[in-house]
Amino acid sequence: MFCLELSQDNVKRYKLQLNRFLVTDSNRKHRHGIYRFYAPIYDRFMAPSFAEGHSKMYASLNLKKNDHILEVGVGTGISLKHVPEFVKVDAIDYSEPMLVKARKRQENGDFAAKINFQQMDAHVLEFETNTFDHCVVAHTLAVVAEPEVVLREIVRVTKASGLIAIVNHYKDSKGIIGTIWNPFRKRLGLGKHVDFKELIEKCDLELLSEERVNNFTTHTRMLVCKNP
Repeated sequence: MFCLELSQDNVKRYKLQLNRFLVTDSNRKHRHGIYRFYAPIYDRFMAPSFAEGHSKMYASLNLKKNDHILEVGVGTGISLKHVPEFVKVDAIDYSEPMLVKARKRQENGDFAAKINFQQMDAHVLEFETNTFDHCVVAHTLAVVAEPEVVLREIVRVTKASGLIAIVNHYKDSKGIIGTIWNPFRKRLGLGKHVDFKELIEKCDLELLSEERVNNFTTHTRMLVCKNP
């Protein structure tokens, strides 16, 4: 009699595949469609408040020559001016209007590093396992449909002992105001409350440091993790 035994790794893999199936395109359409509206004004209104976090997240990686970096949710590319010329970056985003602006920046010579922009769904990263030395993700995990699915994909494509730097609005608890405001934030494409420490633990990452960044916003933090 044939018997199929599932290892713990296989069970996790099948659960991930199921999550990918359940997170349908229609579930993602609203979250990302609103960025067609934000794309023309994003740099003027968002860039100043995000600059410190973007700078520190790349500095936290202690980059070496020829390191290969993944940035998930690159948007209009405002973070990439902080990338040194001796590394290469694959930069993905689900919003093509955002990427149009990012590519325009590249054409204008705004970036020192070699950047490869791709339109891609972060829930299903189109990269081989263990592709990247490090990964950064800023202001993205709170706006995707399934943060755990996305972070597990990031873990999969990042090499063992690689660093994953997460920058996002984050509080340890929502509180009453957060509970009331959360549905409106999601509708506006500003994300939802995510317990990042719990998320990091679920994905078996080691939290190395936590730091408040972006003085303009009181609850933006950078969490630097190590891939097992």
